[in-house]
Amino acid sequence: MDTTAHLSLSPQPELLARIIDFLASTGIQFTLTSENFTAFLDGVKIKDGELLINPANLLCVGDVLHEAGHLACVPAALRPQVNENVADSVGEEHTYELGVIAWSVAAAHHLGIPLTEVFNEKAYKGQADWLLAEYSSGNYLGLPLLQWMGMTALPAELRNEGVAPYPAMQRWTRE
Repeated sequence: MDTTAHLSLSPQPELLARIIDFLASTGIQFTLTSENFTAFLDGVKIKDGELLINPANLLCVGDVLHEAGHLACVPAALRPQVNENVADSVGEEHTYELGVIAWSVAAAHHLGIPLTEVFNEKAYKGQADWLLAEYSSGNYLGLPLLQWMGMTALPAELRNEGVAPYPAMQRWTRE
């Protein structure tokens, strides 16, 4: 099936198309598929360092950003080993859930995607509204992890450097 036909099956094809183009630009590997699979999030899962995306089964395109964030936040050398359960595949120390959430928010900002797509009502075990309120108010949970990973910087570090602070990113994947 061609990419355009695949994307048209998504609940938000225009937003998914932006995400797909973005993923391609970051080097995060993905495959669009019509295969049905079981996953933590409907329509998207990680297998051997690659996102499998079934647009017809996605509940929300923000879920693709979240799973992509897992791949982005894992060191490049470990990325090919990542599977759906990140902790089981590369160790609990590489899950960085708060960093993944912060990465997803930065990606949504970059792509002009509303944060309600990242923090949809079915996400985050009932805490999506709270997370949306925190990020909307500038309380960027997980930001120190992205800074530690060298992907973005804290505003105080950038005052005289002319670099945009988070949610702008200096790089989208970890080395």
